[in-house]
Amino acid sequence: MSKNLKILIVGVGVAGPALGYWLRRFGFSPVLIEKSKSIRKGGQALDIRGIATHLAREMGIYDQICERRTRIECGRFVDTAGNVLHEEQGEKFGFRQDDEVEILRGDLVEILMKAIADIPCYFDQSIMSMEQNADNVIVHFRDGKVEKYDLVIAADGIHSATRRIIFDQSEYQLIHLGSYLSTFTIPNYLHLNHVDLECEADNKLVSINSDNNPEIARAGFMFRSNHILKDIRDEQEQKQFLWDTFRDFGWEAENILNRMSESDDFYFDAITQVKMKSWTKGRIALVGDAGYCPSPLSGQGNNLAFVGAYILAGELKAAQGNYKQAFTRYNELLHSFVEANQEFGVWVSKSFLVENEVSKEIAEERSTRILAMIKAISNGITLAQYE
Repeated sequence: MSKNLKILIVGVGVAGPALGYWLRRFGFSPVLIEKSKSIRKGGQALDIRGIATHLAREMGIYDQICERRTRIECGRFVDTAGNVLHEEQGEKFGFRQDDEVEILRGDLVEILMKAIADIPCYFDQSIMSMEQNADNVIVHFRDGKVEKYDLVIAADGIHSATRRIIFDQSEYQLIHLGSYLSTFTIPNYLHLNHVDLECEADNKLVSINSDNNPEIARAGFMFRSNHILKDIRDEQEQKQFLWDTFRDFGWEAENILNRMSESDDFYFDAITQVKMKSWTKGRIALVGDAGYCPSPLSGQGNNLAFVGAYILAGELKAAQGNYKQAFTRYNELLHSFVEANQEFGVWVSKSFLVENEVSKEIAEERSTRILAMIKAISNGITLAQYE
C-alpha cells in the first residue's frame, strides 16, 4: 500500500495542525480545512503539561510557546464580600509544575500554523457529506467542490460536525458532567496586573484575571446544572440566563455582567465529555476533543490532542500507510490514557462549585490533590519512537 496518502484534516484548532505537522514529517500529504474565516484569536487558556511538553519540544515550538505563555503571578480566592480567603503562587493556582506552561488557545494555534506553513489550509470551508468506498473517501464541500482523499481525520472539536456525518448516534456519547462554563473578555476595570481572582459559593464560581495585555480582563462563570439547557438556543439567551443566574451572587459578578455586552468573544457551553468505543470508522478517524474530550475543566484536552495526533500519524508511518492496521493500533494505544484522563475530568468537575463557600482549607486541599493527580495522569503513557 502506498505510504504517501492524501489526507484531509478537518479543523484548525490544536489537534488538527498538530496532526498535520506529524503527518508531513512522516512523509504524508495532509490538507487542512476550517469552517471559520480565520484563526480565532484569544480563547481559553490551555495547558502544555506532561508528555505534551516533550512533544512540543520535538516539534520545535516549545520555546515559542514559552515566549507567549500567560504569566499569572498570583491567584486569590475571595468571599462574596471581596475578602481574601486564600492566595497561591500563579503556577500552583493553575496546577502547573516544572516546565509546564499555559497559553491562550489562539496564540497556540498561531504557533502551530506557522510550523506547518507549507501545508495547504483552506478557511471558510466545511463538509456537507462524505461517501466511503474501497479506494477512497469522496468529500462534498459546502462550496460545491467534490474531491477524493485516501483518509479523512476529524479534529473539529467537541461538537464535531464530521462525527455526526459519519458515526451513528449509538456510536458516541456526549456526557454532561453537571455544570456550565462561560468566558469572555472585558475592559480591565479592576486594573489587575498578572492576578487572577476567584469567588466560589452556592454551586457557582466567578473569576476575573488580567495577564499580558493590561487593557483586557478575562472573566469566567461556572454554575451547576444537572441537565442540558435545551431551551437556551442563541447567544442573547445565554447572556440573559447568565445575568439571571449571577446578578445576586455578590462580589464583582454584577459589575462584570454589566460589561458583558462589550465583549466580542463570548463563550457558553456545557461541561461535557465525548465517549466512544472506537475513534475510527472505515477510512475516517477522530482526533482530540472530537473523539475523546475529557472535560474543559480537566486541563487535559490539549495533552490528549498532542498525544493523539502523534500516535495516529506515527502508526500510519509504522504501518506504511495501511490505515486499517494503523487505526487499530491508534485505538489500542490511546484507550487507557484517554480513560484515565476522562476519569480525572469527572473528578475535577465534582471538586469545584462547592455548596456553601470555598474556604482556605478546601482550596489548599483541592490544589494539592489536583497537582498530584494531574502529574501522574499527564505523564501516564509511554510514546513509541517512529523515526
